[in-house]
Amino acid sequence: MSRSLGIGMALRRLFPELKILFVSGSTFTSELIGRAPLDWLKLPAYKTEVVAGKSQGIVGNSMFSDKELGELRSHDLSHIVAQYRPRLVLVDHTPQGKHRELMQALEVSPDDCQWVLGVRGVVGAVKQAKADITREIFKNYYSDLLWYGDTGVLGKEHCQLLYQQYEVVPFECGYVSRLGEYLEYNGPKNKKPKKSRWAGVVSVPWIGEKSLHLLQCLADALEQIPAGLGLWCLFVDTEDEALRSNVTDLFSGLGHCRLEQPGKNYAEVLMNAECALIYGGYNSLVDVLFVKIPTLVVLREMKDQEQQAHVHCLQEKLAGALVSVSEDNITADKLKVLLLENLNRTTPAENGVEVNGATRAANYLYSKLS
Repeated sequence: MSRSLGIGMALRRLFPELKILFVSGSTFTSELIGRAPLDWLKLPAYKTEVVAGKSQGIVGNSMFSDKELGELRSHDLSHIVAQYRPRLVLVDHTPQGKHRELMQALEVSPDDCQWVLGVRGVVGAVKQAKADITREIFKNYYSDLLWYGDTGVLGKEHCQLLYQQYEVVPFECGYVSRLGEYLEYNGPKNKKPKKSRWAGVVSVPWIGEKSLHLLQCLADALEQIPAGLGLWCLFVDTEDEALRSNVTDLFSGLGHCRLEQPGKNYAEVLMNAECALIYGGYNSLVDVLFVKIPTLVVLREMKDQEQQAHVHCLQEKLAGALVSVSEDNITADKLKVLLLENLNRTTPAENGVEVNGATRAANYLYSKLS
């Protein structure tokens, strides 16, 4: 979603005459767009949980099951495509969509509609992305393939694997930064002079099976870090009321900590923080690559090891700007040491990582329409 929003906002910025519509089930879409002139449609949302390192669907806020939502959204998407008759559709990650929900839309799309697939830098062991049926669907309906990665960081292996899967040479966009496009419309575009009142920013955009342990260790670590070093702003998804109470209790006695839901304030705090603590997902990584601040990356122990592979490549390129720790090996003392080290660390003004992928993707898509 974040990648597609970044490209959508870049298209609105560069080619304001185009008719553009973003479709998503995410409840965070409006917050992530802000004042950017990108319109969107809301679908009923999936909900997932992680058990033993594997993500699985559960009943969402609409109270439909994962399977029921797949069927309902399939009809919704085919109706949207039939009514709006797009000239081009950009899809992220897998050509068939979750639970094959794009198949009806692909079948009813106008003959002159171009379908384009965008893929993150490290795909990981996603079954749907590597299956024979996926290759066949791409061959039958899609014309182009965008890769949201940088060969200067990740090497050529991932592009080669994509070519083997889809038999199309992927267009290398570089990393897609939603934050960079968001700031074009919502500011601030530049960091304030040092020293900021924000010592650090923490982002936990969704709670996994081990996130509460991380937050407990973090509260213990921040209790030992002098308040005089600055404030800490923690963006933690606490949609569940019982969870919100637990997380609030952890940080209630720490006057130099502020707890917020993920949302519009994240951009300004991140732009003006001395360091960051994030999970190792693609979009969180691109945010800190854009801002160029010392960052502690917590790696979720998922089955596909996508985060570990991605962060390893970035660490080789960035020489100390990214420090990582496994979610399984976190202690309060370890967090305290790593956070204090990052507060005293400086990062170069340029890191050599291409984060202008939204602009490159937007220009490429416009060329297809032309």
